[in-house]
Amino acid sequence: MTEVIKRDIPFETVHIPFSHGTRPTYFTWESFAAVRRLREIIHLHKIDLIHAFDAISYFHAYAAGRYERVPVLCTLCGGIDPYYNLPVAPILIVFSEEQKTKMIQTFHWPASRVEVMRTRLDIGEIVDERHRLGEEEAQTLGLDPSLPKIMMISNSKLYSINKALDAAEILFSQGIRFQLVLIGNNPLFGNGPLHERAKMRVEIIRERYGSELVVIIGPMMKAFRLLQRADIVLGVGRSAFEGMAYGKPTLIVGETGYAGLMSPDTADTLAWYNFSGRNQQDKEAGAEPLAADIKNLLRDPEQCQRLGAFGREFVFREIDVTHGAPRLREIYQWVTRPEVQLPPWRQTLSLATCLMPVVRDNSLHPVRELGKRILRR
Repeated sequence: MTEVIKRDIPFETVHIPFSHGTRPTYFTWESFAAVRRLREIIHLHKIDLIHAFDAISYFHAYAAGRYERVPVLCTLCGGIDPYYNLPVAPILIVFSEEQKTKMIQTFHWPASRVEVMRTRLDIGEIVDERHRLGEEEAQTLGLDPSLPKIMMISNSKLYSINKALDAAEILFSQGIRFQLVLIGNNPLFGNGPLHERAKMRVEIIRERYGSELVVIIGPMMKAFRLLQRADIVLGVGRSAFEGMAYGKPTLIVGETGYAGLMSPDTADTLAWYNFSGRNQQDKEAGAEPLAADIKNLLRDPEQCQRLGAFGREFVFREIDVTHGAPRLREIYQWVTRPEVQLPPWRQTLSLATCLMPVVRDNSLHPVRELGKRILRR
């Protein structure tokens, strides 16, 4: 995709290291080259503001911006980041109240400096008529027009895939027929004992209940198009938003299990956790609640339509980038004002303070790994 993107939005490439040896980290010796490269880009293009997405990029951009006297803004992109405190700034943007609470309670950021902005996707692009999935293409992919379809776009680990298979098997055993469609570079395309076990399980379900009832579709460009043919969508984060954009009832199923059906009663809780499903932490919970909600939806088209409309209205209001653009423009204008920018000494002190635990853990990592190898002998 790099060349495609570059045609529309020219960009410079910077290699930012994500690990120190085998340990994921925020900053390492290779980072100095990345900071130097960022400073060159600031000079070359006369950059007025750097907007870094995720904590690792922010550390590098902050160092470059400090030297070049250019303000730096950070958006934390979901997940449970950061693992370390971040250098101080006039404002920090996060996707959810979960992240905001962490920054306030764990890292003692003032609440006034942490702003929740959920907007991140071009919903108009997702629902654009140019991406219409035709009947012939749908059938080529194995989608049966006579059966309801429950779809999941997943590049995640095995747990969420198995949870979907658990629920499907419960319903198939009750004589309820539908297609479970698993889309993406999901674990069923991997190697190793766990992946082989999952593949074998899919084959057993197919043999027992019908080969057409579980459809596996590999990674593909604009996979969200397939959700047009879904009756129900399972997923987290982006894939959940894509399902809602098409007006499909959406159930949040992630690495921590089944977190709930998107509805007026659950929307605030699901959004608080960034639609990650982390509001459900019991990994031992069975698939019965998920199966029950799927069963109710399949039997109640009016409820499907009502919840689908609610989810669609939500993503257009809360997730669509066009709704967040005016506020982001205000933030850009505000952080570039001279009186808002922090004094250089404070930026330097904050960066050094935040880097200390990173350097410490990088230094201790080889010792810890050596200790583990000795103990394994």
